[in-house]
Amino acid sequence: MLNVITFRRVVSLVSPGALLLFVVWAIQQDESVREASIQYAAFISFGTLGAAALLSWYHNYARVFLPTAVVGLVMWTFGRPDSDPMKLWIALLLPLNFILTAALKERGLMTLDGAFQGGILLVQLLLVHFLGQNAPGIFHPFLQWGQNSIPWTWLPLSGLVSFAVAMVFLLVLVCRRRTSVEAGLLWALAGVFMAMHQVGQPEAQYLYGSAVGLLLTFAVLENGFDMAYRDELTGLPGRRAFNELLQKLSRRYTIAMCDVDNFKTFNDTYGHEAGDQILKTVATTLFGVKGGGRAFRYGGEEFALVFNGRSAEEVQPFVESMRDAIAKMGLVLNGRAHPLDTTTRKKETPGPATSTSVNITISIGVADNSGHNDKPEVVLEAADAALYRAKESGRNCVKFVESVSV
Repeated sequence: MLNVITFRRVVSLVSPGALLLFVVWAIQQDESVREASIQYAAFISFGTLGAAALLSWYHNYARVFLPTAVVGLVMWTFGRPDSDPMKLWIALLLPLNFILTAALKERGLMTLDGAFQGGILLVQLLLVHFLGQNAPGIFHPFLQWGQNSIPWTWLPLSGLVSFAVAMVFLLVLVCRRRTSVEAGLLWALAGVFMAMHQVGQPEAQYLYGSAVGLLLTFAVLENGFDMAYRDELTGLPGRRAFNELLQKLSRRYTIAMCDVDNFKTFNDTYGHEAGDQILKTVATTLFGVKGGGRAFRYGGEEFALVFNGRSAEEVQPFVESMRDAIAKMGLVLNGRAHPLDTTTRKKETPGPATSTSVNITISIGVADNSGHNDKPEVVLEAADAALYRAKESGRNCVKFVESVSV
C-alpha cells in the first residue's frame, strides 16, 4: 500500500519523464520549430545517449549502461533504410531486455552479473542480425501476427504485448523501489516506443532518441543525488540534506528533534523488520506535519523537523497534534491491521502466534532562534537538550526551549 511519502515520491519520479516526452511531441507539431531542430537531431540523440553511457560507466551502473547501449543500437538500426527485417525482432526483444536489466540487482559492470548481462545482449545482437538479414525462418509468421491490424501502429501483437508487459513491470518497480533508475528506464522505454512509430522520419526518431538519452542521463545523476541526500528506508531527506538546510536558515525558525520511545526494546522483542516498519510509519506521520514543517531522518530512531518562519510557540499545536496522533495509532503485530499486518515475532520469542497490540510514542524537544545567538548549531543543541528533558519526564511528551542564548 502506498503511503503519502511513497505516493509523492513516485509522482516526482514519473512527472519529469512524461513532461519531456510531451515536449518532444509538441516540437513536432509546429513545423517551424520542427525544421529548426531536426537538422541537429541525430547529433543530439547520439550525444545524449553517449553522455548517459559515460556517466553510467563512471558510476558503475550496469542497469543504466546496458539499456543505453541497446537504445543507441536501436536508433542506429532504425535510421538505416535496409533494417526492416530486423525491426520486428527489435520490437519484441527490446522490452524484454529492459525487464531483465531492471529486475536484476545493481552489482556493477565489471562483475560476473555485468558480464552476464553484456553477454546476453551480444548474443541477441548476433541472433537478430542473422535472422533479420539471412534467415527469416519459421519465427516470422509469429512476429508478423497481427501486424497492421491496429490503425495507429505498425507493430505486431507480439511487439505490443512485449512493450505492455515491460511498461507494467517497470511501473510496479517504480512504486516498490522508488528510485530514479526504474523511472528513467520506464520513460526511456516509452520514448523508444514513440520513436518506433515515426516510420520514414528518421529525424523525428532521433528527437525521441535525444529525449531518451536525457532521461537516462538524469536517472544516473538523480540516483547519485538520492544516495547522498535521501534516506533509503523511510524516503525522507537524510542527515546531509538536514545539515545543508541548517546553513540556509535565516530570520525566525524552529527545530524539533523527535525520538521514538523505547525503540531498542521494541526492536529486540519483535525484530528488525517490525522496527523498520515502525520507523516508516512514524516517518509518514512526521512527513504530514502541519505548519510548513519539513521532516528529516536524523539517524537511527531519531528524526528532525524544521519550521522556517515560525517560532517555537507557533509550532506548539502542530507538534503536539503529531505526537498525539502517533500515540493513538494502536498498531497491531501479527494481525490484519495496517501497517504491520505481515510482521512476525522473532522465532525465539515464546508464546502463540496471535495478534499483539503495541503503542508507539515519541518524545520531542523544540527550540527556536529567538535568543541573541541564532546559529543553527546552537538551536540544534538546545533542541537536543529539550529532547533529553522530555525523555527524563516520562517520554511521550514535548518540551520547549523558549529562547536560545550562549
